[in-house]
This record gives sequence, C-alpha cells and structure tokens, in this order.
Amino acid sequence: MVTADILSKAAASFDFDVNTLEFVSHSTNVVYRFSKNNEYYFLRISVKPLAYAEKIHAELEWVHDLVHHGVNASLPILTKDQQLTAVYEEDGQCFIAAVFCMAPGKFFEKGNPHLWGADIYHAWGETMGKMHKHSNSYIPMVKGRQRDHWSKSEFSNPNLHHGKYKVLLEKITKP
Repeated sequence: MVTADILSKAAASFDFDVNTLEFVSHSTNVVYRFSKNNEYYFLRISVKPLAYAEKIHAELEWVHDLVHHGVNASLPILTKDQQLTAVYEEDGQCFIAAVFCMAPGKFFEKGNPHLWGADIYHAWGETMGKMHKHSNSYIPMVKGRQRDHWSKSEFSNPNLHHGKYKVLLEKITKP
C-alpha cells in the first residue's frame, strides 16, 4: 500500500493539499481523488519496477497527445517540474505517480440496463475509432519511448493459455 510519506511527496510534486485526498480504488494502480482550485483530479500511483517508469511516461505522452487531437480522455497534468510523472523510492519499491483531470460527466453505472444500448456502443466505438486513427500517425516525443504494443499473435501472458481464457485466446488469434 502507499504510505503517507509517498502521498505527501506526490502532493508536493503536483502542488495540491495532501489532506484533500480520498481513496478511490486499488487494482493495478492505487487511485485517489483530490481537489485543487475547486476542480477534481485523480492521483494514480503505480507500484512497479523503476524500468517501468519510461513506459508509463510514454503512455501519458500518448494520452496527452490524444486529448490535444480531439479524443475525449482525461488530460494528464504536469508536475511542478513540468514532468508527466513523479517517481519515488521507498523500502526498495518504486512508486510512479501521475495525475489526471477529472473528466466531465458522471460515473457509468454498470448495473443499469437502461444505459447499455446502441447509444453507449456508438459513442464507445466512435472514441475507439478516433484513438485508432490518431495512433496510426502518432510519433513518440522521444524516439523509442513507447508503451508495449500487442498484436493478435503476440499474447505472451501465460494465464491466457488455461481455462476459459484459452477459448478467448483461440478466438482472437485465429486468422
């Protein structure tokens, strides 16, 4: 879990009051919400090896570029030092912090059957199409700095080769 010291360092890096942090979730990343100047933001902390920091930075550059090309996404916010990420080490672990603007709208209610219909799928598809279109011409700011990419024939996760996931893997890798 993220310590109070790491949270204080993140607050200093991104210039917000640590006392406004509210825990949101913990899955792949630890996520908090905070407020600054009457706006809400999300602090995402990834506990990953230091070598992963470049991949996260590349992801944020890509999202930043998508937003500036008209794709609706949560804009990454720069640190006081004009960086997209802040990296901290504590007890041999690396913590990679990033902050995003809170997107307008409301949280999607997965359990509400009235929301699952043609409208949501149309909007979702339109956004994915814009992302795909822009991704085809995207050039990273630093040559060679990019997130991992996948193709149908490159699924290396060993967990996908067992049980119900094996059926899924077979379907998506068939020509």
